[in-house]
Amino acid sequence: MSRMQDDEAVIDEWIKGGKDAFVFYREPGESVCHGIRAARSSLQSFEGIPPLDGKTGFVFAPFRFGEGHPLWLLPLEEEIEAGISRAACPDEVEAPAPMPFCGRLEEQPSKEYREAFRFFSAALRAGDFQKLVLSRACTDAFPRGFSWARAFGAACRRYVHSYVYLFHTPQTGFWLGATPEILLAGGKGDYRTVALAGTQFLKEGKLAGPWSEKNIREQAFVTEYIGGCLRERDIRFTVEGPYTATAGELAHLKTDIRFRLSSAEALGGLLQALHPTPAVCGLPKEEAFRFILSHEGYDRGYYAGFLGRWEPEGKTALYVNLRCMQCGEGAEKIRLYAGGGILPASVCEEEWMETERKLQTMKYVISKGGTDVFG
Repeated sequence: MSRMQDDEAVIDEWIKGGKDAFVFYREPGESVCHGIRAARSSLQSFEGIPPLDGKTGFVFAPFRFGEGHPLWLLPLEEEIEAGISRAACPDEVEAPAPMPFCGRLEEQPSKEYREAFRFFSAALRAGDFQKLVLSRACTDAFPRGFSWARAFGAACRRYVHSYVYLFHTPQTGFWLGATPEILLAGGKGDYRTVALAGTQFLKEGKLAGPWSEKNIREQAFVTEYIGGCLRERDIRFTVEGPYTATAGELAHLKTDIRFRLSSAEALGGLLQALHPTPAVCGLPKEEAFRFILSHEGYDRGYYAGFLGRWEPEGKTALYVNLRCMQCGEGAEKIRLYAGGGILPASVCEEEWMETERKLQTMKYVISKGGTDVFG
C-alpha cells in the first residue's frame, strides 16, 4: 500500500484518470482516508450475497438485487492511504455550531409522499405490519465549480463520527454518503452490529426533549430482530444500550450488539439474514420488503443498501448506505435520499419534516463542494 498526502488531490487525479472504478472512504474518527482503485475489466458484479463467499474486496450493494442493480465488488488491486486536509481533520470535531440550512425546508409534504404515506399508514393501522420505512428522493443542482473531492473533504470535516465515502464506477456513476450505521464489522471471530433507529433534530447540540414512545418502540423492533437472527444461528451475543448517538445535527437511539463467530464461512449467511434490517425496511421483514417495492413509488437503487470492506478472513466493515446522494455519468443534477420509520400513530407532516432534516446532511455537503463556499 502506498501513502499519499492530500486526499483531494488524489481523488481529482483518479477522477481525471479515466473510467476506472474507485472508492475513497474514511472510517469514523480516523484522520486518514483509504482509497481502492480497480480496472474496469476486473470489476465484478453479482445478483446477491452468496457469491461473495471466498472473495475479498470493497462491496457496494443495493437495497434490492436485480432490476439493473447488482452487487459490485472492487478487487483490492491498488490501495492507498491519503491524509485528510487540515480542514477535514477529526480534531475539528463535528461542529458544535448549528449547521445552516442549505435552502428552505419544505414544510408541506409532496403529493407523492402523501399518497405513499396513506398506503403505509393504512397497512400499519390494519395490523399488517409493526413498522414500515418510507423513504423518498429529490434532486438538487450542482453549485458553481462543484468538486467531488471538495465535497468528500467537507463531509469528513462535518461528520467525524460517520463513515464517509465516495464511490464511482462507470455503471453506477458517483455516490457519496456519510452514514452513521454499521451493518456488520469485525475480524478474527469478533464481530459487532448496531440497532440504530429513532430520530431527533438537535438544538444547539442538545436533544430537544426526552425520546418519544414512538422512537423507543421503533428502535426496539430493530434490536429484537437482530437478536432473533443471532439466536436462530446459536450465536451468543451481548447488548449495550440503547443510548443516544449523534450524527451531525441529528440524534438517534443506538444499541451495540457484539458476538463471536466460530467460522468466517458463517459471515455471508448472517449478512444475508441482516440485510435489509428493519431500520431501513420494516417488520415483518419479508412482507415489509415486498410492500415497500409495491407502494413506495420509486426505486431506491443503492440507497439503504450496504457498502464497505469485505474480508471474511481479515477485517470486514460494512455500513448501511444512508445520508447519501448519487449522480449518474453525465447527469446534470444530484439525487438525494432520505427516509424514516413509520408506526401506526405516525403523522405525515412530522415524518416529512424528518426526511427534510435528514436531506440537509447531503445538501450541506453539496454546498461545500462548490468554489464559492469552500473553507
